[in-house]
Amino acid sequence: MSKTVRILLMSALLLLGGGLLIYHYGSELNLEAEKTDQMLWEQTAGDKWLYAGGLMMLISGSLSLAAVKVWLGRNRNAGGSSLTGLREG
Repeated sequence: MSKTVRILLMSALLLLGGGLLIYHYGSELNLEAEKTDQMLWEQTAGDKWLYAGGLMMLISGSLSLAAVKVWLGRNRNAGGSSLTGLREG
């Protein structure tokens, strides 16, 4: 496994773990706000944490797909690629 793939996978794992923690924190904030006052439940600060955690998990999915594409692309022959003709011209 190349260094690029390892970096992409480690970044994806770190973002996934951080996103899960932030998402859990936001859901806990929403549960506490629901218990205290029903009118404030729609405007809690936990919603921002939920969005941030979800975005981090989405980015981690993109990084993991990029790592898979890089890993699979190294095994493929680039002889038929349109970019190989650029070097000759």
